[in-house]
Amino acid sequence: MDTVIGLGSAGCNIADEFAKYSQYKIYKIDCELDGLRQEGIYNMPWQDSVERYEEKCPDMTNFFKGLSGDILFVLGGSGNISGAALSILERVKHCNINILYVRPDLESISITKKNQEWVVFNILQEYTRSGVFERMYLVDNSKVEKTLGNVPVIGYYDKLNNMIVSTLHMVNVYNHIGSVVDTFSKPMVGRRISTIGFYDTKNNENNLFYLLDNVGEVRYYYAINREKLETDGDILKKVREQIKGDTETSYGIFATNYEQDYVYTIAHSSEIQRQKK
Repeated sequence: MDTVIGLGSAGCNIADEFAKYSQYKIYKIDCELDGLRQEGIYNMPWQDSVERYEEKCPDMTNFFKGLSGDILFVLGGSGNISGAALSILERVKHCNINILYVRPDLESISITKKNQEWVVFNILQEYTRSGVFERMYLVDNSKVEKTLGNVPVIGYYDKLNNMIVSTLHMVNVYNHIGSVVDTFSKPMVGRRISTIGFYDTKNNENNLFYLLDNVGEVRYYYAINREKLETDGDILKKVREQIKGDTETSYGIFATNYEQDYVYTIAHSSEIQRQKK
């Protein structure tokens, strides 16, 4: 992913987290954004409904002029501005589109917002499953919070967004560098609905950021201290033992200079997720 496009408040906040890494070019689209004339920021006219955002979405061709390669389109589905998502994605259809979709806490929003979110959630999955988009990453903030443990009220979403972005960023990094050893192969074409997470080696538990139905494949990215890789003869055996299961699995081991080891995961499903939560 070379470019991140954030739509709405949730999408723009996550785009800001990606901006901390030099690898990404950032675009933000929302109403009343600071920096009206700043490159990469588009202040969309405010509308009073999701239908109006869809009908009145501006022609943003010039805003995306010169854009190419891989993009990550980030949004939540409960904001009215999500109605503009498909029109915006039409402007960048020449790119390789991945979607990061953060589901809101549905218990805290109105029935109208729930129904709206359900429509956006399903439409984007249907387009992804049919191959219009390369992949759709699903994230449930409650699952991210569980992985983090106790999260203070002040800075709550900042911490969750940081966890989401740092995890997806590291998966992206490890997909583009050489491993010490790996068993990776290209995911099956139909498995386009995905999520990310962490593997807890102490408790042998995979903490995914979304509870996917019918997971067909899980990848494990072991980021292990280089010195440990040079001296510990049991690592490969432990890795093979940890990833055993009924689901198709693969792994990669990557050398780091960090004292602490991490295991990032990504799970893929070929099925549309129908959970209303």
